[in-house]
Amino acid sequence: MCDILESLKGELNEIENDLIMSNKEVSEVYVENNEPTLLNMPVEIILNICSYLDPHFLRTTLSKVCRRFEDILADDHLWKNWIHSKIKGAYPPLPYLKLWDETDLDWEEVCVEMDVERKKWSNVKETMKHIVVRDVHFASVDTVLLVNKGEICISGGRDRGMALWSVQDIKAHRYYDNSTAITDAKPRQIKYDAHLGWVWDLAPDNIDSASIIYSASWDNTVKAWDLHSGFECVQTFQCGMSALSVVTIDKIVMAGLYSKKVLSFDMRAGPSPVGCYKPHRGPILALCAYNNMIASVSEDKTLAVWDRIAGKLLAHDVKIPTDKGYPVCISWCPTALYIGDSKGSLHLINPEDHTYVKSHEIWPEPPIIKPSSKITSCYQNQGTMIVCSDRGEIKFLYNCYPPEEFSNVETSTCDVTQLRYLNEVLVTGTCDSAIEFWIPSERYQDT
Repeated sequence: MCDILESLKGELNEIENDLIMSNKEVSEVYVENNEPTLLNMPVEIILNICSYLDPHFLRTTLSKVCRRFEDILADDHLWKNWIHSKIKGAYPPLPYLKLWDETDLDWEEVCVEMDVERKKWSNVKETMKHIVVRDVHFASVDTVLLVNKGEICISGGRDRGMALWSVQDIKAHRYYDNSTAITDAKPRQIKYDAHLGWVWDLAPDNIDSASIIYSASWDNTVKAWDLHSGFECVQTFQCGMSALSVVTIDKIVMAGLYSKKVLSFDMRAGPSPVGCYKPHRGPILALCAYNNMIASVSEDKTLAVWDRIAGKLLAHDVKIPTDKGYPVCISWCPTALYIGDSKGSLHLINPEDHTYVKSHEIWPEPPIIKPSSKITSCYQNQGTMIVCSDRGEIKFLYNCYPPEEFSNVETSTCDVTQLRYLNEVLVTGTCDSAIEFWIPSERYQDT
């Protein structure tokens, strides 16, 4: 790649020298040499060349070579063609959304993201360090959370405890195999008696600059933990029933309960709920916040969407075709809403009118003698998606429809409970009391 750059720089110097000459002299030089240059090479040829180069190089290097390249690479058609030449599915997954009438998709950004993520996870043994942390929790780690640009991790589990980790402290101690390392790293803070029941879900007040972490538990409470005061509990919200999920929106905390209700809390108003609604006929298994809306899925196999500002349900009883399974997780962004279920299928929901669109099997149904693969977590960005199975496989896909897999990795255990991904750091909780990290190798170059 350096040779290409050097040759382009040399060509640029020649162009600058030629421009000093008169138009007549330049024309004579072209006729005499009869060779194509950057000034007269057809755009179609340049675009064809660009289709073989990686998007990150095009954006950060080639576009800086000359003004002509800058103008050519500013055209969305180049990036659209690159995306459509690499994937088989339709992109975006829902091209008819009203969103596209009001917002221009940044095709260049999507293209670069797709390429960077593909290279990273297709060559994971070189690009990432896989590190397993054991012997901190002594029961299943049911929930994990990454905050503050992936620098802080919080874990909670069935031992009723919570741990606060600094990701920079997670370093290899000894190797389990050629690609997986075991560490003896210890958490910055640990609360063995955080709750009186299983810690089931975690949420931050602000994912990029968190100061408060909220934990939902089977002991009928949601607790607030202050990161700046020694990870101390600063408020306990009484739910009256087991809290299975928790999200935050502005300064409001919302908990999904086993009793089919969603409760709202505000730390400024004390431990009692400030709002309540009942969108389902079964326990609420997962919540997801987007803008001022809350999506919930339930054991009754339906989706509901609550508008917090209007104080009303925008949609309810939206059927999820999970057959004998049930919904497990939700991922919501402006362009798509996905629901992962206990049978290995991903269900696409229109994020604007909250109607069911179609389903796709990420993990096909196995023979009857084998258990199904439950999708325990789903993360999506504009161009890519990560889904995790409780059977121990993590799949990386293009966020098109149908989702197209470009890589996968195996965890060290087959019982994965939850996955989080932030700022290139990936973490999973497991049923064998371990936490697994994938951290960029470049962070260890100076250690």
